[in-house]
Amino acid sequence: MVYIIVFLAFILTWFFIEITLFLANKNFKSTSTAGIISYNKFIKNLRIIAILLFMFTTAYMYNFQNDKFLEAIEYCLGIIK
Repeated sequence: MVYIIVFLAFILTWFFIEITLFLANKNFKSTSTAGIISYNKFIKNLRIIAILLFMFTTAYMYNFQNDKFLEAIEYCLGIIK
């Protein structure tokens, strides 16, 4: 059950991040591009980091089943038993 909650939280958070970055990029146009990373490269790097964090979190949850970690997830998501 906790895997489903974490996966749902990841998807909802990522959806919010994608919308925010899309709207911010749409409203901001820079004339000088010296030393600035491109939007597509930034999004690609951000997606790779997010996928790695999700995989490491899932592996940690699967291997260690730490009660404090589960309590932190429940606290962050507002689930009270």
